[in-house]
Amino acid sequence: MLREIEKVIVENGPRWEVPFFPPRNLYFTKTGGSKKNPTAQPVVFLLFDQNGAAPRWVVKVSRSSATISMLTKEYENLLYFYHRLSPSFRSSIPKPLLSREDPERFLFVETGLKGKSLPALVQPEAGIAHQKEIGKMMESVLAWLLQFQAETQEGTVEITDDWIEEEVRKPIEQYRSLYPTDPSEERFLKDHLQGWAAWRRAAIPLTGHHGDFWTGNMLTDGHSISICDWSFSQKKGWPFDDLFFFLSSLPVGMDDGNPLLSFENLFFKEHWFHRQIRNIMARFFFQWKLSPRLFSQWFPLFLVKLSIRESGQYHLHALRNPLWRERLLLLIRNQSRLMEI
Repeated sequence: MLREIEKVIVENGPRWEVPFFPPRNLYFTKTGGSKKNPTAQPVVFLLFDQNGAAPRWVVKVSRSSATISMLTKEYENLLYFYHRLSPSFRSSIPKPLLSREDPERFLFVETGLKGKSLPALVQPEAGIAHQKEIGKMMESVLAWLLQFQAETQEGTVEITDDWIEEEVRKPIEQYRSLYPTDPSEERFLKDHLQGWAAWRRAAIPLTGHHGDFWTGNMLTDGHSISICDWSFSQKKGWPFDDLFFFLSSLPVGMDDGNPLLSFENLFFKEHWFHRQIRNIMARFFFQWKLSPRLFSQWFPLFLVKLSIRESGQYHLHALRNPLWRERLLLLIRNQSRLMEI
């Protein structure tokens, strides 16, 4: 069956045209890519059984040099993680099935994941029932992330002057080259860089990194969660970044669809969910035998690096809203109100 699907998509899919007809009793939907703008991102096909509610297979294909390398890396990392994880945990990520490459195209097929979307919207003024639902969701996400990181950890890296130069100073200089900075921003970046001196000799773990860890890429069966879309994954990364990404992307009291307001509601305002996140964050840092006070240094660095990554996505994803930089600027303007762990 997979060979038939591969043949059909190789012969038809890269024309970016709809419809094409998978073999036997299957139907498909296309979730990404555009005939008018084929370099925007890989085209993604979800293939379903006629009576199935979840995709049986997911096929990703690109014919653009801008996205072939991205798609190749995603497949290689997914293959690595699938064989690195324990057998019982592998079912929580897609299984890579096959890949095909030629000079102008890359294609791979992975299994689909079952489940339904997580309850995403957090209402700070809601009652006990909502608080319990969100608390259960947060515990499931934290449990998955900690197990994934524990099973993919490869040692630690000590914070030294060389580490600060490479992991902090260089990103700050790159950030400055990408964005015009005002005096308050410059003062903050200078103080932030100097603040790392107090953390020399701290040991930071290296773990697997998903890179796009938010509720849109999570499914649940009511007990555990599964994670899809590994296009920004890394075999080695910092464990805090996936947690920070997840929290920063949560809609919190977001009635008008404003993600910046949601970010402010979570990290700068006092309510039950704010307190719950402080507790989760402290547990996360203690899990890695690190002081939770490191949050005040690592979180701004995370925002700097996401602002850099975001600037490189403008062509790839046609983004015109530098949201991660706006989050960093909000932190700079309101640093006295930032959540303390």
